[in-house]
Amino acid sequence: MTDDENSPKEPDSSRNIPLKESPMTRDINPQKKAPGSDWMNVVYMIIGLFILIAAFQLYFVIQELIRTWISDQFVPVVSAVYYIIIIVVGIWLLRDYIRRP
Repeated sequence: MTDDENSPKEPDSSRNIPLKESPMTRDINPQKKAPGSDWMNVVYMIIGLFILIAAFQLYFVIQELIRTWISDQFVPVVSAVYYIIIIVVGIWLLRDYIRRP
């Protein structure tokens, strides 16, 4: 006899039937929500709204600062650089958000 004949054989994976979900196969301990988690989501949404409003205001204030502090002949150049920075940061944030698991 050889070792191949004595060793237990693995079942063929093509013959295995996957289990269907039934009351016996369901998770016995479902995830429970922490009390007050709904309110925390509302608080996070309100804080996010305030941050969004502040970001818009900062965007327009920086435009006004460029017009005030920079000589008239350089305003288009500085504005273009500012807009490019905004676009690059926005694309980077979106890419990071989309790749997040």
